[in-house]
Amino acid sequence: MMELPPEAFTPPPKVHSAVVHFDALPEPRFPAPAGLLTSTVAMAFNQRRKMLRSSLKSASPNIENVLREAGLEPTARAEEISLEGFCALARRLAS
Repeated sequence: MMELPPEAFTPPPKVHSAVVHFDALPEPRFPAPAGLLTSTVAMAFNQRRKMLRSSLKSASPNIENVLREAGLEPTARAEEISLEGFCALARRLAS
């Protein structure tokens, strides 16, 4: 990690900044179809105060069963679901 003072920028911010380098994992921690995962997460967070069964009803005609098979409660909200949970859901939707 490299730290940068405010004077390194124009105009100078009122905070110090840092440059962070990330290395990609050789394999995804939780495998899932990338496109389906992206669209599922977008649908879930598009109406984030709604329960998953409501916000994802267009993803599958039997979304409540799919959610349960993925280990998720149909009454949960998007912000309560982990990355692992969304990946499990995307895998279930793909099958």
